[in-house]
Amino acid sequence: MAVHEHFGVYGAWLQHGRLVTVEKARGPFTGWLDLPGGSPEAGETDVDTLRRELDEECGVSVSEVLRWSDFDVRVDRASDGTPIDFRHRGRIAVVLVDGPVAAVEGVEDVARVVLLAPGDPRPVTPTVSSAWRSLA
Repeated sequence: MAVHEHFGVYGAWLQHGRLVTVEKARGPFTGWLDLPGGSPEAGETDVDTLRRELDEECGVSVSEVLRWSDFDVRVDRASDGTPIDFRHRGRIAVVLVDGPVAAVEGVEDVARVVLLAPGDPRPVTPTVSSAWRSLA
């Protein structure tokens, strides 16, 4: 089985005590909650990517990046249980944003924005688990 690799830049912040997440509409995490973010486009810095992705997926503007953390995880099962070999690397920024999230439509890999309460039993990606630790 070939290893699939992905690098992404993600944002983490709380709104009303809940973590802002997005429900994935495609890929190995379909149906799971993930942090808003994605892959850099040609010539983008991590901050450029972060600003673009959070605007596209949540309708917010980043006012400040408080800190960064890096992650590198291997995933062996897709959300439907299919065996995969997926290496997911990237950076998570703990951020301050201007205003609340907005319902955003037409984002190809996002079904909707979800404000996730601590202890919510829904399936989440490893980045969401990392974000909770970063925000604690």
